[in-house]
Amino acid sequence: MHRKLLLRLIDAEYAITRLNIGSQIPDWVAGPGFWAAISSREELTLVCRAARVPSSIHSSLGWRCFRIEQHFAFDAPGVLSSVVSPLSSAGVGVFANSTFSTDYVFILGSDLEKAVAALKASGHEIMV
Repeated sequence: MHRKLLLRLIDAEYAITRLNIGSQIPDWVAGPGFWAAISSREELTLVCRAARVPSSIHSSLGWRCFRIEQHFAFDAPGVLSSVVSPLSSAGVGVFANSTFSTDYVFILGSDLEKAVAALKASGHEIMV
């Protein structure tokens, strides 16, 4: 099922960092706007606004973020795939994060124009 969604392009650049497993979540990651800390047995991944990340931390920089503005049931099928599929078809890589209420889809800033065009062509509305 393909859903037509309202997506907000967040006006910030994001960084995705990888810290060693067992690392504590550093104070600099938290702040206004979206941020996430994801722990696995291999690593601690942090996502936050790039301006917060110290230059000494190895990071993937230049990520932009689309937030799905509608709220669906937690187990609603097809929400994230309706965004990721057109991006994939356009050759745009993604990094996705979900909260209880909605999803966040990150794309490299260098792919922003291509991503917006692909999302609009698939029927999504983009808010800036």
